[in-house]
Amino acid sequence: MSNYSKEYLKALEESYVNLVRPSSLIEYFKDDVEFKEWAELGSILDLRACLRAFEKDEQFHHCAIIKEVLTSKMAPVKLG
Repeated sequence: MSNYSKEYLKALEESYVNLVRPSSLIEYFKDDVEFKEWAELGSILDLRACLRAFEKDEQFHHCAIIKEVLTSKMAPVKLG
């Protein structure tokens, strides 16, 4: 059992949710280039989940960047 109160844990959870909310998250990037570089670190599964979260938060400009990165990661690799 936890030694923390329910109120403390609830406040901690709310702080985390606010931190990872797309509208809050985008404030940490200086521009679209930096945001795209961050997105490129994610896997295809990461990007799909990220896209859903950004769509839900109506961050459509950033959705376009995520889709661009996702499309490039899904493109077949050309050999030779």
